[in-house]
Formats: sequence, structure tokens, C-alpha cells
Amino acid sequence: IPVFYLNLSLKNEETQAQKNSLFPVSQQIVDLSRFANQVIKKRIEQLPEVAMVDISGLISSEILIIPDKQKMESMGMSLNKLENLIKSNNIKLGNLVIRDGQYQYNIRFANHLRSKKDIENIYLKKDSTLLQIKQIAQVVEHPQKRKGTVLSDGKTAISMAVIKQSDAKIQDVEKALSTLSEQLKNDYPDIEFTVTRDQTKLLNYSINNLTQSLLLGGFLAFIIMFVFLKDIKSPLLIGISMPVSVIITLLFFYLGGISINIISLSGLILGIGMMIDNSIIVIDNINQHRDRGAVLDLSCINGTNEVFRPLLSSILTTIAVYVPLVFVGGISGALFYEQALAISIGLFVSLAVSITLIPVYYHLFYKKNSTKKSIPFLEKLNKLDYAALYEKGFRIVMRHQAISFTVIVLMLFASALLFTVLKKQQLPEFKTDEMLLYIDWNERINIIENQKRTLALYQQEKNKLVQSTGFVGEQQFLLNFDNQNSTSESLIYFKAQSPEDLKILISKYKDFLQNNYPKAHYRFRDADNIFNVIFGENKAPLIARLRPAQAGIQIDKAGLSDLLFSLRKQLPQYPIPLPEMEEQMVLRTNPAQLKLYDVEYAELYNKVKTAFNEHHIFSIAGNAGFLPVIIGNKPQNIEQIIAQTMIQ
Repeated sequence: IPVFYLNLSLKNEETQAQKNSLFPVSQQIVDLSRFANQVIKKRIEQLPEVAMVDISGLISSEILIIPDKQKMESMGMSLNKLENLIKSNNIKLGNLVIRDGQYQYNIRFANHLRSKKDIENIYLKKDSTLLQIKQIAQVVEHPQKRKGTVLSDGKTAISMAVIKQSDAKIQDVEKALSTLSEQLKNDYPDIEFTVTRDQTKLLNYSINNLTQSLLLGGFLAFIIMFVFLKDIKSPLLIGISMPVSVIITLLFFYLGGISINIISLSGLILGIGMMIDNSIIVIDNINQHRDRGAVLDLSCINGTNEVFRPLLSSILTTIAVYVPLVFVGGISGALFYEQALAISIGLFVSLAVSITLIPVYYHLFYKKNSTKKSIPFLEKLNKLDYAALYEKGFRIVMRHQAISFTVIVLMLFASALLFTVLKKQQLPEFKTDEMLLYIDWNERINIIENQKRTLALYQQEKNKLVQSTGFVGEQQFLLNFDNQNSTSESLIYFKAQSPEDLKILISKYKDFLQNNYPKAHYRFRDADNIFNVIFGENKAPLIARLRPAQAGIQIDKAGLSDLLFSLRKQLPQYPIPLPEMEEQMVLRTNPAQLKLYDVEYAELYNKVKTAFNEHHIFSIAGNAGFLPVIIGNKPQNIEQIIAQTMIQ
């Protein structure tokens, strides 16, 4: 999972009206793509904590050769001849080694095409006239045809997924990248750097929340001891034992190679209350010996010895519940292993502290003044005689044993019944302020129309958005972070100001899609983070698949739709979407006509590729990467291409 995504966009991006009408992608975006891939990406990957930077949204240049049809026809020159002419001028014959006395020379024969100008200046001869390519064709360097793009807050952007080293601490990654981000913002003020889907914030929040719970829980336990023990010194003794137990437990964490993480901290929090129990029992038993008239030394010794075995058995019975979790395999074992160890270590440490440290400090506290210092306010507030209440309850139970036994059995049956009735899920539901929206427009639209619709979606309740990133069409991520989309699909991440605002945004987006694009298929799901990727229940509990009874049978679109409508009526409680259709245009050749007019299939294929700007000749290698060279036409719609494309 990427630590976070870093989006790069231009602060002063050209508007659509300022852009070249022939090719709707600004050259600024091409320059930003080259800069992001060659500079920013490498600077981030140089950090020792970063494993790699996966990138999407790059737009590269290409050289497009647009032949002048009239001039080529007048010269009797075909596309194949033009292609062969260009290829013949991009040659590398090899090297010759020539010796001249004591010297040796390496002679290299090459005629490489390295730029648009080199292609324009290629010579050709027609009868007695010497011409250049630029006289019979237009050579243009322009951005490549896009199949996908990235939008950051509605602006064209480059998205970088930063993946950390497996052994790197996430705090170190956060610190290093924050420092580098500030440097990049200062070095390149014209570029806007936006950090989104930050996993470090979630982890830091979780750790800080658990640490706060640990401190608050210990403090409340300390206050409760004052209320019920009605003494000053005894709670102070326990207040000493609690931090000592925690410190020694953390020492064993260090020796055992256990890190401070969400799982180990939750185990430590569970053990805090049980740690205090041991000290309370030891102190209370020492007090009972003193109340019977025993001297201080013997009270500390005998009071501690009497409760050692009961305390040990109590700890062992508690640990017996958690020890089996150590031997569980898979993800569950990896999670509960540290929790089980944290609780076990904490309980054994608290037992050791209660039978060694508590008696010693008790003796020191009461050595000079053996009387208890009670708190008058608590004496008035808490006048209950717990011994008398216990005695009364014990007598009631013993006198009505049959009723008590019946109540216990009924409670067991009620527990079993509730267990079957209660909702079961892997993890409790989380409140979140971010969401992912997947859209399949279910129409034959290009990337520009897809982007236009996505931008229109952003305008719904825009004031409630904190940040949004749209992965429109196909993406270039090597690791494919749920972005294996076609040109007519989009994946949109949006973060609201609060969970309540998120619900409003989801409702607005649903209304927008249903009212304006009823054919579109869409679904919302939680944004990826460490918790829902590991524990998430993204799959439906039951999936029904419909497919042809025999292989090779063509599926009837109308029949399939009728079947699904029928299923909708039979199962109204389940959402059954209509199928996502992808229509294709098929060009079929007529072999008889090709033979009659003596047209080669390869020539026809090249003609069609040229018409759709897909006729790739070769690539020019340079410092910025590979620059494709293509023979094509000016952008046209498909009806114009089919109607106007001619072959001789």
C-alpha cells in the first residue's frame, strides 16, 4: 500500500481556450510530465526509506507526419514509399577499424534521425527535382493521444504513489518526505504539490489515540482506588506499582523485539486493569493482617505469601485464554500474537511487582506512622459496608440454590440465543471522511468526454470537498492500484470535511449520475488503507454468475437485459445492475475486391492505421526517453475517416 500519493499540478495551467485547437493537451503538461518523471521521481527514490515511486498521468510527445494527399498523388507516391524513404534515412551501418601506422581509427557510419528537424530535411528525388519531406508533408511534434489522465482538484496532474521500504519506519518515511516536500515547494514555486491518501496520519492517529487511552485509563483507575480504598497511602502505593509495571513490560518488549504498535498497545491497555488488581489484593491482605493485630513486618510477609498462589493461578487462567492465539497462523496469528504476548508479559510483571515491590514500599510508608490516613470527604461519600453486602448476598444465594442455578442456566441459554441473533462481521464499522467512487459510463466516449463528465461531478457540493483525485481512463501505474480501467471508466477519490459531509456528497453524486447519466454503472467503496485492505469485506457474501451454457455462443444483449429485469422483480431486496456493455466497430475486408483491384492487404492495413494515427514507423531515442514517429492525419471523427480514406 503506498504511504501516500503525491499529486503534481501547475498553479497557472493554460485554459482550454489558450490551448492549440488541433491537439487539446497543453505543452506545459508534457513538460511537467517529463520533469516529474526525470527529476521529482528520482529525488524521492533517492531517500533511503523509499522503495519506489509508481507514477501515472504522464503525457509524452510524438512526431506526427501528415502527408499532403494532393502533392503525393501528383508525384505518384504512396504511403509505403514515404515510409520506406523515412526508414532508409534512419540507418546505422556499423563500425570500421582502420590502421594507419601506429594509430588506429574507429570509423562509424550512421545517419540517425534525432529530431523533428532531421525528418523535415530528408531529401527525395522526383524526376529531376530534389525535394524535402517538409515540402510534401507536415511534420508536427505534439503530445501523444491520451488514453487516461489524472485530475487533482479538477486540474490536470501527475500522481505519484510513494511505496516505502519494508524495513523502514513509517515515522521516518513521513519525516523524510515532509522535509523533501518543503524543499520541492521552495525550489519549484510554479508547481503545486498535494499530498493525498496519507497512511501515516491514520497510523499516527491510531497510535496516539491508544496512548491517550492508556494514560487516561491509568488515571481513572487511580481515582477509583481513592474512592473505594478511602485511604491516601494505599492508592499512592498502587500509583507507584502501575508505572513500574508498564516500564518493565516495555523493557521486555524491547528484549523480545516487539514494537510499539496498535496491536501491542491494545494488549497493554487490556492488561492495565489486571495489573492493578494484583497490587490491590496484596495491599488489602496486608491490611487485614494488621487489623487482626499483627506487627507490620509479619503483616507484609504473611499477607503477601498468602495471596501469591491465588494470584498466580488467576494470572495463569487469564493467560490460558490468550496463549492459544500465539499458535494461530495467517493474518489472525500475526495480529493476535503480539496482543497475547503483551497481556501475558504485563500480567507476569505485575505479579512480580506486587509480591516484591509493594510489600517493601508498604513497610516504608507505614513504618513511622502505622495509622491509616483516611479522607473525610470519601468517608462521607462512600459509606457502604462491602463485607456486609457480600455476606448478605452469599446467604441469599445459598438459601435459594435451585433458583440461583435455574437463573444461571437461563442466562447461558440467553447468551447462546443472543450469539446466534446478533449481527456478525469481521470488524466494527469505521466512521470515515474519504471514499472511492468507481464509474463506468457505459457509453462509447473518449477520454476528453470522460474528463468533462468527471469535472462536472466535482461541482456538486464542491464546498464540502477537502481534496479530490480523479483517475480518468487507463492509468500507468506499474502495480495497478485498482486502476485497470478503460477509456470510458473513472476512479475518483474524494475527501470530505467530516463524515456527515461525506454522506451529503455521496447522496449528491448519486443524484447527479442517476439524473444525468442513467446508463452509467457506479459503486462507492472505502478508500484503501492498511485496515480495510487487510480486514475489509469488499466481496459480497454470495455471487451469482450468468454465462452461456455452451462455449462460443453469442450472448443476446436484449435477452440478457430481459433476464436481469426478471431477476430484479423476483429479488427486489437485492441490487442487480444491468450489464456493462462495450460496443466495438469491426472493419471487414472483401478478399474478392482486394484481388480484383490488386490491393495488398498490408497496404490496406497501413492505410487504415495511418487514418487513425496508429501507423508507428520507429522511435527516436533521446535523453527524455523514446519519441515515437507516426504517419497519420489531422484529428477527424470516425465517419469522416471511413468516408474520405482512399486507396489506389
